[in-house]
Amino acid sequence: MPTKFTTSTNIIRDSAREINYIPTPNANRVVNQIANDFKKGIRSFNIIGSYGTGKSSFLWAMQQSLQGNKRFFNFNLLQAPKVEVINFIGEYKSITNEFADYFDVTQNKNQSQNVFSEIFNRYHALGKKNPLLILVIDEFGKFLEYASQHSPEKELYFIQQLSEFANNPDHNIILLTTVHQNFDAYAFALSNAQKQEWTKVKGRFREITFNEPVEQLLFLAAEHLKQNNADRKSESEIKSALSIAKKSRAFNINAEYATEVSAKLFPLELVAANILTLSLQKYGQNERSLFSFLESTDHTGINSFDKRTNPFYNASCVYDYLTFNFYTYINSRYNPDFAAWAVIKNSLEEVERVFDTDYADYAKILKTIGLLNITAAAGSDLGNDFLVRYATTCLGVKNANKLIENLESRKIILYRTYNKRFMLFEGTDLDISSALIEAGNKVSEISDVSTLLNRYYQLPPVMAKSYSYLNGTPRLFEFKISEYPISEIPQEEIDLGIPLPLQHTRLTHRHGRAIRCNLFSQRTMPMQKKGFPLLSLMQNAVSDKIYKSTLNAAA
Repeated sequence: MPTKFTTSTNIIRDSAREINYIPTPNANRVVNQIANDFKKGIRSFNIIGSYGTGKSSFLWAMQQSLQGNKRFFNFNLLQAPKVEVINFIGEYKSITNEFADYFDVTQNKNQSQNVFSEIFNRYHALGKKNPLLILVIDEFGKFLEYASQHSPEKELYFIQQLSEFANNPDHNIILLTTVHQNFDAYAFALSNAQKQEWTKVKGRFREITFNEPVEQLLFLAAEHLKQNNADRKSESEIKSALSIAKKSRAFNINAEYATEVSAKLFPLELVAANILTLSLQKYGQNERSLFSFLESTDHTGINSFDKRTNPFYNASCVYDYLTFNFYTYINSRYNPDFAAWAVIKNSLEEVERVFDTDYADYAKILKTIGLLNITAAAGSDLGNDFLVRYATTCLGVKNANKLIENLESRKIILYRTYNKRFMLFEGTDLDISSALIEAGNKVSEISDVSTLLNRYYQLPPVMAKSYSYLNGTPRLFEFKISEYPISEIPQEEIDLGIPLPLQHTRLTHRHGRAIRCNLFSQRTMPMQKKGFPLLSLMQNAVSDKIYKSTLNAAA
């Protein structure tokens, strides 16, 4: 039965299904690490990797290898083992109850011990000759999220017992879990004592990172695309594109490795391949997004590549694919490169207004410059020589030198000598949006406003003049700035405390009777919009009229 592409792997659903899995050097490293640690007596492993890095597919391939169905990995934990794999997929529910349900443990008393007894019975049933029982928990973070919010002591203790049960070196039982982030990250809302317990449980697991670098994403793409050898360009054209990529030093990739994969990547050339993989790491989900690209059927994908308009699937093609498939995120303010993408769009619109011919070729050049400014490494050599050669060889632009001169003369692009690259020009070199985001990350959020106001505004007590004139007795009012209601009895000569919050609060009379007032929100905010100073607003917020109404209400 032919294999079909899917955006995700389910270790339970796909256990008997054939998947076209490509082992990467990173996956082989993880397998070898598990095998070496197993021989040392370690039995509990926690694989950490970001979204879409292929952790579930790795678990599936490792299971197939251990059971002898298909040897994706050449390793042995035991000689001719009798293997059973029990798969779990994390849910936002109790892990204790999930295990109890799976092993048909119905008694709540000594529930954990009964679960472990059932696990050992499954292990014992494998026989005495090299039995190997593997407990796999994919999406383990879902159980941890639930545990952090519902009976964390109980749930965490079961996880600790489970790990300790598996870590017995006398038995060949392996506990293998996967998470998207560090174990400690799931304990954010816990108390300090609970976090210490969380850390203690974390120490029961051998943590293994599972993040594919750019080189390995290129490796996956090359292994997938090498079947296109029948349609390959001539060796000279591929070598020419490779030479351009190497000389630019735009991406941190080993020269020998680049030579090895460049021919396999066709029709994808090396500069575009690096731009694509870096963008998919930033805007997508690593391997998952890469295979979505490789299997894409839309008009911007590599399977719809038109050789009549482009000699290679180049940077311009990558731009079209990204804008079509990641449009929402790219045009979102949450995109850290939002301003850079906006400049590309504006430059394309400017070219359409300025030039009557060759728009497609101008657009290819601008898209390439824009994407390189987002992804290329510092110290790259992306000057005129690179751009002319790349545009001619990879973009298929015949009169590249002339078009670049036209773009410079119209101030649509500028060459910056200090970093050896062209920039899309919009009147300023400052990326305002990125600068604001960067500044926001450096400045902490102000959560305690009242403390800052009390530090800089010392408001003296004021006298109720009308009351003094009519009764001959001075009445002093004291201002107190607070974010919360104040319930205090005025001391000594102060007759009434007046809080100045941003919401409704209470005014406490010295005789212990309270009245409601909303000085700041209703009376001062309209004046504040007109530009009155904050200090003046606070001092004028309580007029004689308010004094009278306050005292009448308190009397």
